[in-house]
Amino acid sequence: QRQRERRNGAGMASWNGISVPPLVGGGFPIAALQLCSVYYVGALAVHALIPHFARTITPVSKAEARRTHRAPADLRRQILRESFLSLGPIAVKAGVFCAVELIGTRGWGLLYDGPLLRAGASVPAKALAVAGTVLALDFLHDTWFYFTHLLMHKNRWLLANVHHLHHQSHVPTPFSGYSLHVVEAMIVFLDEILVCFLFPIHVNVHRLYHLYTTLIHIGGHASYELHPLVPSLEQLLYIAWRGDSVSRELNTVLYHNMHHQYPSKNFSLYFTHWDRALETIKPGYEDEIGRIKKEQAVRAEGGGGGGLRRYYSVLVACMGSTLALSVLAYLAAYNALVWVL
Repeated sequence: QRQRERRNGAGMASWNGISVPPLVGGGFPIAALQLCSVYYVGALAVHALIPHFARTITPVSKAEARRTHRAPADLRRQILRESFLSLGPIAVKAGVFCAVELIGTRGWGLLYDGPLLRAGASVPAKALAVAGTVLALDFLHDTWFYFTHLLMHKNRWLLANVHHLHHQSHVPTPFSGYSLHVVEAMIVFLDEILVCFLFPIHVNVHRLYHLYTTLIHIGGHASYELHPLVPSLEQLLYIAWRGDSVSRELNTVLYHNMHHQYPSKNFSLYFTHWDRALETIKPGYEDEIGRIKKEQAVRAEGGGGGGLRRYYSVLVACMGSTLALSVLAYLAAYNALVWVL
């Protein structure tokens, strides 16, 4: 009890006896705990929760379609290997979060704390500010990811000694998202530090955004098509404009899955413009995503699927549950540590 009181006296919030850790400022242990909660709960949900409730999911490759005939022991070994390998990149990203905290406290970059906007700013103005920041971060993150990813394929040493580790997952699972060499993790996550010097970002927005990108990496390796509910702001805006049609400019699960099947193609993360401009997009992608969307509709309408509307509703519910479960896992793990320590 005295330990908990000392922790609360040090600035820790408490709600109905539950210790609530700070979003930013807790150092490496808090950052690592946040990332583990988001990554492992998110990957487990995408691997098991969504396929269980959304039974009409559409595999994005023939190899994935054959997975139902794959020995469960082989799949378990792959998931265990990927889960273990993900610990290194998670530690790297937690270290990046600590570096960003240091940048903020020393006042070196354009990070800021306190009110999101000036006093008296309306809620819509704050929402627009956050949306603008997210769109800018998405574009910068996608650009960084494309060119560093391309570098790791063009440089023979990096491909043979670093990036090959990720491509051991020929048929990806959600746990493949951070199944990376730690050197690759350092390269990929470096942009999270660089953006602190490019434009003003609130420290909480920076942390939440880069926790959320963890889910993007998980979803990109889902092995079944999530479109149109690929969880990005750009996709949400596109849905509001064009419904569930496929955008020529935005990524899908199939898009990155094709990269695992054809490693010299489809290097981008959010958008397709760099692949199109530099002619690294896989020919036939549009035809294949069109085929998958048709199969998705047939599966949703038949076999008790209840139609696309019900299928999309189940996906949204599962995604919302995944976020909630990640937060609950984080709070549970944190409070267990507080109790023990």
